[in-house]
Amino acid sequence: MALFPRRMMWVACALLLPVTAIAAGTSPAMLPGTSPGTPAAGVPQVLPSQLAGKTLSAVAYVPHSAGAPGGGELRRIMLQAYLATDGSAVVRQWLPARDSYSAPAQTAWSLTANRLCIDLAAGDGATGPLCAEVHIWGPRIAGIGTQPYAMLDGDLQPGNVIGRRSSVPPIKSRR
Repeated sequence: MALFPRRMMWVACALLLPVTAIAAGTSPAMLPGTSPGTPAAGVPQVLPSQLAGKTLSAVAYVPHSAGAPGGGELRRIMLQAYLATDGSAVVRQWLPARDSYSAPAQTAWSLTANRLCIDLAAGDGATGPLCAEVHIWGPRIAGIGTQPYAMLDGDLQPGNVIGRRSSVPPIKSRR
């Protein structure tokens, strides 16, 4: 009698694979039987069509910048990124000090094998590329990067959630 359906066991293995590789001191892309830029055997290839035209809402954990307070700790980045079909992205980050999202900024994204990279916009939030070897199942996405370390967990929603306007017209006053 199995405690988990086969699919759940596969997902658990796919998520633990990169963590196990890091614990062993190697990159997930350099596991036996793989080469840089190719997913490990048994891990399905992430296709651009699984990401393009969708909004990624995720939490990422990355090391603090050199010299920044909180050395040795991880910085939490909450972000939304609309991943356009042409490789451009609209990105905004949650700013805890303002208790709101940053203004949306035009950046870029790329996918090489299972390595997703999103350029984070300059401004009040984190900057530079955020890259991780990702796995997608249904609307969920998760991944891990090694140079620099990054952990990503989130979901994908169809369309541009960032630019979506309410389809309900405002209520007009009867005065």
